[in-house]
Amino acid sequence: MLNAEQIRKAALDMGADAVGIAEVHSVQNTHHFLKWLGDGYAGDMTYLARYMDERFDPGKLLPGARSIIVLGLNYYPASGDLNKMKGPYKVARYAWGEDYHIILRRRLRRLRGALKKTVPELKGRICVDTAPFMDKYWAQTAGLGWQGKHSNLVSRRFGNWLLIGSLVIDIEVDKYDRPHTDHCGTCTACIDACPTGAIEKPYLVNATRCISYWTIESKASEIPDDIAGSMNYWVFGCDICIEVCPFNRFQKERREKNSARLDSVKLLETGKIVKTPEKKFAEVFRASPINRPKLAGIKRNIAAAG
Repeated sequence: MLNAEQIRKAALDMGADAVGIAEVHSVQNTHHFLKWLGDGYAGDMTYLARYMDERFDPGKLLPGARSIIVLGLNYYPASGDLNKMKGPYKVARYAWGEDYHIILRRRLRRLRGALKKTVPELKGRICVDTAPFMDKYWAQTAGLGWQGKHSNLVSRRFGNWLLIGSLVIDIEVDKYDRPHTDHCGTCTACIDACPTGAIEKPYLVNATRCISYWTIESKASEIPDDIAGSMNYWVFGCDICIEVCPFNRFQKERREKNSARLDSVKLLETGKIVKTPEKKFAEVFRASPINRPKLAGIKRNIAAAG
């Protein structure tokens, strides 16, 4: 059995901003996710319908799974980052620095290595978005925050600016955190602010109407006119629904140096990226989430937003 406080201290010493630990169980209320998929709200993200057994049961993702350690990485920009913003186009803040998948996996590998020094036979599976794993569900279960009405994680310590990664391990921990309660109350700020009406009702986001979906996930050659007309110059992701959350009064500047804004972001903000050769684009954004839609997708987004 591992000691929770030692895990927490180790993770914080390695650069995590928040740490929570949950006991493994089968995911509850899975019918909401299945109905969301069945209603077509995932759009082209068909990968979300794969490996459902593993997605709903961490014990199938990692045989013998007992505990889930969730790390939170605060990425709210420092003042120096904000001062470098250009225009007219906009890029979601999480994509200003090094790809958070890389940063969090690095932290989680180090944490797994440290735990193995205590329990050499420990097995651990790292999950940062790409595994069949309910990331935000486990973040809430581990006490890091709750899924707001916009479906993103909200923290009472960091507002809406936590990125999350998890380590599923096959060892028990002596103390688990309590699931976080929902504090959205009657607030509808995120719903009211969404320019495309993607948040159809509290806790229900139709991805096929979401600016982030169209500028990152969609493989379509064109963005529909009704979405393009409401993009507000966002060309990679969108921060609108998280920007307006009242819990951002708790936001803090990032500590993570690898989340610092890269100069290359201004290529998108100014629109100069459309003149960049494809090979150069792949090189510049090799370790950035901006590489996900490829250069063709970025050009599509700028054409629609302009």
